[in-house]
Parts: sequence; C-alpha cells; structure tokens
Amino acid sequence: MLSFIPGSVPDDLGYYTDAQIRMAAALLRGFHDATTTMPSVREGGFEVVCHNDWAPTNTVFQADEPSAMIDFDTARPGERLWDAGYSAFTWLDLGNDDYSADEQIRRLDVFAHGYGWPECTVARLAVYALARQTALAASTRARGKSEIADWAAGCADWTALNIVERLLPTGYS
Repeated sequence: MLSFIPGSVPDDLGYYTDAQIRMAAALLRGFHDATTTMPSVREGGFEVVCHNDWAPTNTVFQADEPSAMIDFDTARPGERLWDAGYSAFTWLDLGNDDYSADEQIRRLDVFAHGYGWPECTVARLAVYALARQTALAASTRARGKSEIADWAAGCADWTALNIVERLLPTGYS
C-alpha cells in the first residue's frame, strides 16, 4: 500500500544516538519478522525479505525517532544478517574514521541488542557489514560509479582492519 508518512528523511549518513540505533534495528527486526511467512520467502528457502537499503536516508523520522521504512525498490528474499549487516554499516557510518574502533564496536553491540535475535552478534554483524561494504564497492564500480565505489571500498578497508580483525583476530577467511 502506498501512503504518505509525515516526518523528515535525512539527506545523508551521520551520527545517530544509541536510542535511534536501537529503534532502527528494532524496526528492521519487525519488518523481517513480518515477512517470514511470505510465499516467496518460504518457497525459496529464505529467512526473510531483505530491504537491502535500510539506511537513515530511507527512514522517516518523527520527533527525532526512526518511525517508518521507505524505498523498497531493492527488497528481495534473503538472509537476516545480510540485511542487518548493511543496516549496521549505514546507521553507524561504519568505516568513518571520525569514530574510534572501540566506539564502533560498542555501537555494533547497541544495534545487535536492538535487533534482538540471538544469531545477530557483534562479530557476525561486523563480518556481514564488511561483506556488504565490499559488495557495494564492487557493484557500484561495475556500474561506473567510482566515487561511491571508492567510498565503500575505503569503508571496507577500515572495517576489516579496525573492527573485524579485532573481533576475529585469527582471521575470517
């Protein structure tokens, strides 16, 4: 159903409070849970429908709180953590060196707890965020969008060196 949702939508990524991150993760979890019985999910052997672009820029905020998801043009059946990894990447601005590794690990924990699913651990979320950053870099480069590709690749490098290596010091290959 198409309808208007009053509120504001950010133009770009930025800093979001712990409460906003928790609410965003909970909205994603609610969306995922609502899709588990859809025929395309069940018959395809998938977990959920993934939004695939759940970012602040696809969020309606009301009273400074994330209140609705918008822009479902990339939605497809898939895996919860594939979607949660991308969402954590965008909501935390993961890869932005304005935030320390310790702070981003702490914020990953806030997101994981907000999502509230036992399989959504900080380490798994970080690995999936890195996979999504790498996939975004590759797909945008293939489409000739070098500026976005370079940004995503830089975020992936930062995440690999500062987050994933700390959480999984023996490697993640």
